[in-house]
Amino acid sequence: MSRAPILIKDLVKGNQIWKMAIRVVDLWTVTEKNGYQHIEMVIQDGEGDKIHVTTRNRDFNDWVQQVKEHDTFFLYNGEPVDNDAPLKVCSNPLKLVFNGGTTMTSVAIPGIPTHKFCFHPIENFLKGNFKHDLLYDVIGVLQDVVKTQHGGGGRKSCVNVTLRDVEGNIIELVLWDDYGKQFMNYTTPDNISGPTIVILTHAWCKPNTVSGFPCLSNAWNGSRLYINLEHPQVDEFKASFGATALSNIPALSQSLTCDSTIQPANNFWTGLGEVKSIQAISDLGKDCYATTIGTTVGLRASKNGWYFESCTGSSGNANSEPVTKFKVEVEVVYDGHKGIFVFWDKDCIPYTKLTAKEIREVMKTAGEDNPKIWPAQLDVLLNRELAFRIKYQSQYRQFSVVKILNEEDLYNKFHNYLTTNQNPTNPPVLENSTNAPNTNQASQTSEQSLCARADSAANHTSSPEASSNTTPAKRIAMSTSVNDIILAEELTPKQSATKPKPGKKIKHLKKE
Repeated sequence: MSRAPILIKDLVKGNQIWKMAIRVVDLWTVTEKNGYQHIEMVIQDGEGDKIHVTTRNRDFNDWVQQVKEHDTFFLYNGEPVDNDAPLKVCSNPLKLVFNGGTTMTSVAIPGIPTHKFCFHPIENFLKGNFKHDLLYDVIGVLQDVVKTQHGGGGRKSCVNVTLRDVEGNIIELVLWDDYGKQFMNYTTPDNISGPTIVILTHAWCKPNTVSGFPCLSNAWNGSRLYINLEHPQVDEFKASFGATALSNIPALSQSLTCDSTIQPANNFWTGLGEVKSIQAISDLGKDCYATTIGTTVGLRASKNGWYFESCTGSSGNANSEPVTKFKVEVEVVYDGHKGIFVFWDKDCIPYTKLTAKEIREVMKTAGEDNPKIWPAQLDVLLNRELAFRIKYQSQYRQFSVVKILNEEDLYNKFHNYLTTNQNPTNPPVLENSTNAPNTNQASQTSEQSLCARADSAANHTSSPEASSNTTPAKRIAMSTSVNDIILAEELTPKQSATKPKPGKKIKHLKKE
């Protein structure tokens, strides 16, 4: 033998000559900005310790043919350096860089443990027990599909879902591009016949800058998405629910490839601390999320009409036929104060029992195909006492409906709370901290969607920096509820008031 094997914990910076017995437990390809590729992996020794390994792009062809995931090797030589990556796949303070003297010999070493997921509990994320620069494996039952968006027309494929654990903790998971496509391809009526178990490896957790609630997404490289994976740890996770509890989680009975699908009911509504009156929300004078109540008293005849046409059809092709969708402005009153609430497909269809397209077809037969002619079918939205989860748009003084909360007696519960706890003349300020929410508060991440890029179960082969218009950090901080996507087209950048318009000269006073 050339030398005695050492363990991962024995690696020391500056010592490049050594020998280790290891197993490759994770392996992926990274495509760099310049188009070159290199291999990265996670290796594990006989004591279960792990370390992140990166190779050089000039050695890509050699390593991609030689290294196999889950196989065991004798690894010789390499350079231990500080693990200073912005997102770390291992908590080890060091990482390994393969250099020109690194070599690997394939050999059977049964004493090294096989791969095992290290799931971070959803409850720990919600309590803030995580590091922002460390990636985690996460598992959960699919609770709700908040939004799906096909790629095309300048948009990325995106899926926003919520996951729950056996204790009822709920957290949002956002999937982009290949991950979103994989999810949409899998979650069809033919495939979904029971509870869906979702796993995302190397998941990145970051608080929503609006709500402060944690949200999960993929990292730049290496994340993998598994849906209903056959694995002993998945079986163990299912068993923790018990047969009765797991069977009570409904299967999705519809295709998840349309923004206008009606979302399933969600019994986790909010925390009372977020319940504000219409006046209190308006007096804040800033954009925010909140929960409120009111009575729908009238339709507002705005210049935009009651519907709009989405430029991207159901096929996700920007050149396909436009889709007609609801955008109804409704006057809502509570305690003598009125607000303009914007209702979308998911808010209107449960009451009208018809889509915007179907109502429009009826109007066409009467020769009234005009968005400014409000059909009688919309009157079913009026004279209803409702509880809402809303996003307040201070610039337009509008309340965009994120979700109508239909739980029994919820309106009266909120009304009693507002009557006894809120002073309209001195409304409390909405909390926007990163403190961990309780179980009910955590569920609101399903209405406050955050975007992040995701990948397929196959090796990740591209970097968001090279294929996306925004950085991962920016995408995670963005809200992507259905109304946000639509309103984003209206919220176009305004020219700075401190800069002259193009072509306009500025006159300067002469100094005397």
